[in-house]
Amino acid sequence: MDEDLEKLIEVNPLLAKLVDGVDLTTDEAERLIYSIFVHDTEGMHFATFVGAIHARGETADELLGFLNVTKKLAVKFDLGLDINKTTDLSGTGGGTLKTINVSTAASFVVAACGYTVAKESYPGITSPTGSADVFTPFGINIPTLTKEQVEETLKEVGICPFHYFFISPQMENRARLSRKFFGERQIRVRSPMHLASNIYAPLPMNHRIYGCYSERYLDILAGLFMKLGFKRTLTFHGKVGLPEISNVGETVVVEQNGQELKRYTLTPSDLGVEEAKEEDITTGGREQNIVDFVRVLKG
Repeated sequence: MDEDLEKLIEVNPLLAKLVDGVDLTTDEAERLIYSIFVHDTEGMHFATFVGAIHARGETADELLGFLNVTKKLAVKFDLGLDINKTTDLSGTGGGTLKTINVSTAASFVVAACGYTVAKESYPGITSPTGSADVFTPFGINIPTLTKEQVEETLKEVGICPFHYFFISPQMENRARLSRKFFGERQIRVRSPMHLASNIYAPLPMNHRIYGCYSERYLDILAGLFMKLGFKRTLTFHGKVGLPEISNVGETVVVEQNGQELKRYTLTPSDLGVEEAKEEDITTGGREQNIVDFVRVLKG
């Protein structure tokens, strides 16, 4: 029996607990997820894990275990940037109402205001266009970028799309599993990776905004930001089905300020924005999304 299989067999009881609908502690989730990301070369445990945990619903402890594993395995950048002027606008994706890549376009606006934006970007899974897909027509193939290229671009340009597991040697198997599961097999399901992958940032940050596809997870995600030491974050869900602050109807927001959480609702008029209809913002497909992305940046 090879070493990888031995390590996976050791955590089979934890996988069985998930399948039976039992919540894992943070330590249990960390042990299970680490073994899967590092030792599951075939994807059997990965697929079972994704199906079982998301069908039941991820807990705060389990997502914290996921993030603890990510922090152990992922690269970190030390660029000497102002922590209060460094951020990321990536969220969960996975909204039921499909639109253009709002956070990707908004990231360029934020970068133009003088912030450094480390933009986590991945191909579309539950939507026709993921953030990474927006950059492909411009010759930016995110899985092939090196850590050095990302660091240099962040310092010189102030914004760079990337995904940390593509440039993290210890996450090579995790990246391969994701490509196989979501890319090659085109299994279009939400997962704990949707919820928490983009919470990890390889650059130190104090402030984040984070859209979520479901109101169900807002308090959990805001609590994770608190545990990770963020000073202030906004986690939100557009009730029309958007992981964005919506210009169609209400948006539920959970604001984390130090150790305090506050929940409230925003409407377009609260922000001085004209209310739109769903058909006004619904996606026109991948090619149209990229065209609209460029048109937005051009004003």
